[in-house]
Order: sequence, then structure tokens, then C-alpha cells
Amino acid sequence: MTSSKTASAPVPGPGPRGIQSIEIGYRILVAIQMGPGAVALKVVAARAGIAPSAAHNYLASFVRTGMVKSDGRGLYRLGPSLAALGMTAARDVDHFELVREAAVALSEETGLGVAVVIWSNGPVILVNQSAVRGRVFELRNGPVEMLHTAAGHVFAAYLPAEAVLPVLKRELEADGLAPTAQDAQARLAAIRAAVLERGYSVVELRALPTYLAVSVPVWNVHAEVAYGLTITSPMALLDTSADSAQVRALREKGRALSRLLGAPAGLWAG
Repeated sequence: MTSSKTASAPVPGPGPRGIQSIEIGYRILVAIQMGPGAVALKVVAARAGIAPSAAHNYLASFVRTGMVKSDGRGLYRLGPSLAALGMTAARDVDHFELVREAAVALSEETGLGVAVVIWSNGPVILVNQSAVRGRVFELRNGPVEMLHTAAGHVFAAYLPAEAVLPVLKRELEADGLAPTAQDAQARLAAIRAAVLERGYSVVELRALPTYLAVSVPVWNVHAEVAYGLTITSPMALLDTSADSAQVRALREKGRALSRLLGAPAGLWAG
């Protein structure tokens, strides 16, 4: 992960012509949100991509309105006025629409299929956006296997073992195996090690032969995995390496969603 001192605040995307100073102010607020804790003026400026003197002028206005707090030593935190706005917005945000729009945008950017998966005693497809270029097979909304889906591996990696092991054992038994407790724990440990090493999961889909899926976690305000965000594609069209454009787009969208869901900055900054 990029150092908290050098990571930059997200820049608003293209759209109708707006007021640049508001967009710069937004970058300053996100720079403070990235933390950790109170943030020095020079770090805020670097993250926002502006000069410290310009950042100071914005911060003075934010402090006067209560959107930012200063400790008097050049360190800044988000303030109570911004917290009040955020709590009101949080009540009105439709999380389903948020993730659906993200899935559509990611599919359009990558040309791949995108699925958003939740956990409900196992992985469940909540949103399924077909690939822009079309395909013969389709993933269906509803429950899917944990062991043979990329999002399933994401949940296995980050959820408590007591939530995952019963599902893992049930699926192994459905495959005609008779796993011992040690077998199940070893399988879970292998999945976790692979996901944690990469920061994302890669799985060949049993339900769609010759297809690959790559998934990243989307975190919520409680630092829990809320969703598995997944791209799917025929093997020949999907580069699963960390520096591929497809995986970078997936990870960036996962981080953006985590930030919008209020996840701690350590889970999305950088």
C-alpha cells in the first residue's frame, strides 16, 4: 500500500463544467479523511496536489464553517459540521444503487462481466452486469459456491473462521468428500494465504468452464467485508497480474466503493 504521506486524494471524474475551487476543496477534505489521525498541512497539500499556501486558505474557510478542526499546531481533522452532513447523507444513500452503478461503470471500463456479491451464510450474487462485448454463458443472481468463486475466496479470507468453516465443510461434503476439521482448516488457510498475498482472489469458475474471475473486498464503516467485487472473463481475455489494466481498474473501484461506504482510510487510501 502506498505510504499515507504520499498517497493522493481521488480526483473527481469528467463531467459538465463546474467550479474548480469546490473540486479542490473536495480533494482537501479527502486528503484529511485519508489520515491516519490528524494530518499536517504539508501532507494535506501534497495529497490534494496544491501548494501549502493555497491549502492553508481553503483550510481556514473549512475551520470557520466547522467542516475541519485544527489543533493549533498545523494538524487538521474532519470537523463536526462535516460529520453532521455525512450522517444525514448516510441515511439517504442507497447502497444497492451505489454498488450497481459501480458495477456498470467497471464493466464499461474493462469490457468484462462484473458481479457484486454479499455474504449470507455463503456468497450470494446481488448484482450481475453482463460483459459489454456479450457472451454465451451468464452468471445468475443468487447463492453461489464459496470454494469455486473468486468472491467466495475473498469472504473466506477476511471473514471470521467460525462463519466460513461450516460453509466450506458443507461444500466439500457436497463434492463427495469427508473432510476432517483439520482438512477444512488447512483448505481455509490455503485460500487465505493466496488472497492475502495478492490482495485479491483469482479463481477458475466451475460453473463457467474456461472462465476466470478476479475479486476484491469492499469494506464498510466497521472495517468488515461488505461485498466482493468481481470481474469475469474467458481466460484468454483476462490478465490476472497485479499490474494489468483490468486488475488495476477492479482494485481502484473497490477502494472507491470502500471510501464511499465510510471504511477506515487504511483500507482504501493509496
